[in-house]
Amino acid sequence: MSAEELKLTDDLFDEAKYQDAFDALNKLEDKNVVEVQWRLARAVFFISKNTSDNDEKAKLVREAFDFAKQALELDSTNFGANKWYGAILSEKSNLDGVTERIKQLENVKKHFTIARDANPTDPGIWHMLGQFNFKLSEVNWVTRKLINSVASNPPTASYEEALECFEKGESIRSGFYSQNQLYLGKAYLALKQKDKAREWFQKAAEVEVRSEDDRVCREEANEALRKL
Repeated sequence: MSAEELKLTDDLFDEAKYQDAFDALNKLEDKNVVEVQWRLARAVFFISKNTSDNDEKAKLVREAFDFAKQALELDSTNFGANKWYGAILSEKSNLDGVTERIKQLENVKKHFTIARDANPTDPGIWHMLGQFNFKLSEVNWVTRKLINSVASNPPTASYEEALECFEKGESIRSGFYSQNQLYLGKAYLALKQKDKAREWFQKAAEVEVRSEDDRVCREEANEALRKL
């Protein structure tokens, strides 16, 4: 395995060619290293996002989690391993029910934080932290009460913290991810700054559709603009 081979798989991923990226990684001679395992996790995770069959999607998420877990076991301090373990654990815990999702909140945030501290110039981890804060901020009081009763050390969050994370990601690399533009609109709207929200929803509504995330982004942004 060489740096050039890894870069090729990263380029395929960036072009939203997730299956091609997975196939290229799977052909590498030495797959049992952390830098390959977390990339396999990432590729399978994004293949799951583009899958419409719910059973197949769940199967792929669990497969992605197994790769992420292996990456973390190989190197518990690795940036990519922590970033994608956190992201996929969050999705997997959704499959395992509300109680499990709540139990894993602290764990998800822990791995995102480790990844951020390991590589604070990666815009993607700022987006993940932003989404974590945003979704935790929008839970109703019933769910909040459940979180406080189930989680051993329940995390806290605010829309302001979410906005800071999304803005940080955008400041590092503008337009790096369609969903970051969408969530900037959502965060500004939650903070009752409608003009700013409209500005970001407009950008999100015009992204080039190359993946399922992009399609969802445009759909949600256009719907939000209609309601403003």
